[in-house]
Amino acid sequence: MSEHQDYDGIRYRDEQKSPTVFRGLLGILVVWGVLFMGYYLFSGWSSQGEADSARKARDERKQAAHQKAEATATYKPSGDKIQAYIAAGKQLYAANCAACHGENAKGSVGPDLSISAYKYGKGRTDITKSIAEGRPNGMPGFSAQLNHEQIESIVEYLLTVK
Repeated sequence: MSEHQDYDGIRYRDEQKSPTVFRGLLGILVVWGVLFMGYYLFSGWSSQGEADSARKARDERKQAAHQKAEATATYKPSGDKIQAYIAAGKQLYAANCAACHGENAKGSVGPDLSISAYKYGKGRTDITKSIAEGRPNGMPGFSAQLNHEQIESIVEYLLTVK
């Protein structure tokens, strides 16, 4: 084609090569891409590995917080007081919990509470949280009806149920 062809006022010029700047930038981009892919493909990096390590760190923090909460629980009765708490807890259980979990805590509408492991944990703080806040799929929270001491007495009673 001739250098003098005109299309809508735009002169067309037939080039044999792209400008040197563009070729240089393309070369740099290709080298960078090869190095980038090589590093991430062969270095063992993976987003799954990062996710797993983040999940593990989060679980470790939760476990440490849970252990700290267990260690610093506000209530750990002893001696004669524990028997009074268990007796009060048994009465409160009969009034508030027996309708769903059965009179002897063997389960009815709600799950069996005499088993060795609960779905949400059988630690003192886990049971307290379940009673106070409730759980999904039917377990209501009782923090509005029962004070902390009453909830703790039910927890003490449940820890003795077998």
